[in-house]
Amino acid sequence: MEWINKFNEAIEYIEKNIEGKIDMEEVARVACCSLTRFQRMFNFTTDMTVGEYIRNRKMSLAADDLKNSNIKIVDLAIKYGYDSPEAFTRAFQNFHGMPPTTVRKLGISTDFQPISFQLKRNGGSFNVGAKPILRIEDCSNERVVSFFVDCQGPEEAAGNLLREWAVENLSDYTARRYMGYAPKGHHPEGEQHQPNEPIDSHEYIMQMFLLGDEGKDDYFYGAKVCDAPQGLYLVGDVALNEFDDKGDIDIGSSMQTAFAVMSECLSNMTGYEFDFAERRHREEQILCNEWWTNPNLGDSALQGFKLWLPVKKI
Repeated sequence: MEWINKFNEAIEYIEKNIEGKIDMEEVARVACCSLTRFQRMFNFTTDMTVGEYIRNRKMSLAADDLKNSNIKIVDLAIKYGYDSPEAFTRAFQNFHGMPPTTVRKLGISTDFQPISFQLKRNGGSFNVGAKPILRIEDCSNERVVSFFVDCQGPEEAAGNLLREWAVENLSDYTARRYMGYAPKGHHPEGEQHQPNEPIDSHEYIMQMFLLGDEGKDDYFYGAKVCDAPQGLYLVGDVALNEFDDKGDIDIGSSMQTAFAVMSECLSNMTGYEFDFAERRHREEQILCNEWWTNPNLGDSALQGFKLWLPVKKI
């Protein structure tokens, strides 16, 4: 993929200009994309913002300067683009866990090396470095128990039904796999959540995947058993790092960001395109253990969130 090469060129530009302030518009220009797209792609593939990466690199290099020279703190602050020695020292201590004077005295520090984007194909997965970005998953012959609601705030309502049933009937519910999706209405053409969208009324389904022979009958511990949605899906992680005006996790904005990145990656793949004609996107939710006994955790209970987008071969 050409964007991999361009992103590496952007990293090289950052390294060449790491001393002082870095022009982010120029970084995006080197990467041949908009600043917004560069920031989204960088965050999605590295689990950090560009600003965090630059700050980490500066602090790592500053520690090397301290250990290998007699440079003064005030000069280090100027060298790495900080307005004052105090601001530099705060950033340094936050990164290394100790002030500059201690690092110089002990000769130890946290090392943060430059990153390099490398595309690898591993079966159906695409990787940048060691981190899996996307995978194509073929869903067939899978059985689930399903909990359907049609109400205001249906995601929470469907989750409550599933939790009550699982806690009452299962001993291994924390180790299971869970998926949710709106079958129609709310996302009629496969559109994604919007930022700060209201809690409205629509249909929603929460499902738990069954294991082995658990799906051989029509009911499993009183819950209706059915086939899981079939077909090919492009699966990617959703970074839950977008927040609403109240400071709560904004899943809509986070999903929108992930969808933009996944769409960009799919456009660079050969042999696949989206298939929203009959299937809607699905939302795999990885829940913390506390969620099962504390219904009030809300979205803070999410330890992971994956977006499943229907695709087809072309």
